Amino acid sequence: MADAEQKTAEQKTEAAPDRATDSAGAPESEGTLATSVEKPADAPKSAESVVDASVESAAEDHPKPKKRRDGHLYQIDFVRLFTFGSVILDHVILQLATSADVAAHGLGLLFRYTRYCFFALTGFVLTYQYRNRDLHAPTFWRRRYKLIGLPFVAWTLFYWGKRHFEYGGVNGIVELFTDPSTGLLALKSLVYELITGDAAYHLYFLSVSMQIYLVFPLVLWVIKRTWGYHRYILAASLAFHLWLLFHMVRPPLAIFQISPLDKLWAHMSITLLPYQFFILAGCLAAYHFDAFARTMRRYRAPLVVISLIAIVVTLIYYVAIVDSDGPGPVTGEEMFRATNVFMVHNSFALVGIIIILYICGTIWQDRRRNGSLADNVMRVAADRSFGIYLAHVAALSAVVVTSRGLLDDIPLWLNITVTYLVTVIVTVYWVEALRRSPISLITTGRERINWRIQQWTRSAVVGVVGAAVGLTIYATFNEPLGVLVTGISALLLLSAAVVAVKQAKAARTAEVAA
Repeated sequence: MADAEQKTAEQKTEAAPDRATDSAGAPESEGTLATSVEKPADAPKSAESVVDASVESAAEDHPKPKKRRDGHLYQIDFVRLFTFGSVILDHVILQLATSADVAAHGLGLLFRYTRYCFFALTGFVLTYQYRNRDLHAPTFWRRRYKLIGLPFVAWTLFYWGKRHFEYGGVNGIVELFTDPSTGLLALKSLVYELITGDAAYHLYFLSVSMQIYLVFPLVLWVIKRTWGYHRYILAASLAFHLWLLFHMVRPPLAIFQISPLDKLWAHMSITLLPYQFFILAGCLAAYHFDAFARTMRRYRAPLVVISLIAIVVTLIYYVAIVDSDGPGPVTGEEMFRATNVFMVHNSFALVGIIIILYICGTIWQDRRRNGSLADNVMRVAADRSFGIYLAHVAALSAVVVTSRGLLDDIPLWLNITVTYLVTVIVTVYWVEALRRSPISLITTGRERINWRIQQWTRSAVVGVVGAAVGLTIYATFNEPLGVLVTGISALLLLSAAVVAVKQAKAARTAEVAA
């Protein structure tokens, strides 16, 4: 709500680059790394590098004034923002479009790039932070699991409780604690969901991210000791990726029908194996960032053209597959297979979208004006993106009830647009309330905005208006959306009250000290 609050919070975050809140969180400042042509510190030194070092040593007698540069990777913020927005839109389409809506699902197919993009960003961000410094695995794990593990547990409990409430209301929740058999069964499902990320359909990302964190110290160790062989490692990773995707959409091989491998196969999509190529590609892009950045800028036009061709060909093939199933309406199973993210032939378009998005991000980085409205929006969105991802499914589930009840008679594209915009507004409102609350860390992965700089009066006014809107929606339509908006407003009002008390006490203490 207030730029001053966000600016101070960001200054603290930038001072501690390890404290990224999500797997694809903001990387360390780029600094001179973006313009340097040096290899990472532990890369083998060539004769040319020795000569360069001697020249640099001689130049030290007459050093040039250093110009301070803002080296933040703004293109990553750009990619992250659009990727989170695409996830929400994809989920809206899945909620509203029937299997017969070929155009809507064709658009949704393109938005499936988000799955691979998330994990490429994860590998990129982690490696960029540690490419030129040591990684102490226990410290890394402690920080990372705190900042993603706590939100994972909190939102798993939330979605788990939400599901039981929707099925049985308040009595359903009470029964969990009063009926031993029901409580034991619910506890087993909770444990399963904490392992698999199945409490909600988007939490698999956090489960896979924690698997990435587990192996990342080893991956970085291998990358740093295989300089000169990275292209071959990436090629082997691609070969395994294509092999695995080919078999994932077919009956399992005989070896994967034997326990316990049958369990692995049944849950393959929530392991890091189907995403290992994109994770490694992100890692190597960050490790060779200077060469990667030069290539992406030098060949912008050809890369965009090739990517667009891949997208068009994929859509043509998608339409051909759907039409080949006969004159009758497309079944859900047929549409699922046609738009499956694990179909090898769909992967080329998804990679193309990621490339185009990154190139657009570099253009944004080149043309952005510090302090402009667009820059401020992008900066705040980068801070809120992880929380928005976690909360949007609950917001969408409330909004879509209203959409189906009130907007079914309007064109699908307009229904999708309205539902998307309302979902984004409600989700952002929710995350803004969470960021100002004492539960910010466990729900958004970020520490609460410092209560000393929060404007509690503004929060209170927004909370009152939000409560009025929520109660009006509930009274008019008796919809879950009204309950959700009212609940968010209550949280914001409670947080404003806490901040008001803290600031009043601090003021009195300062007066006494004076």
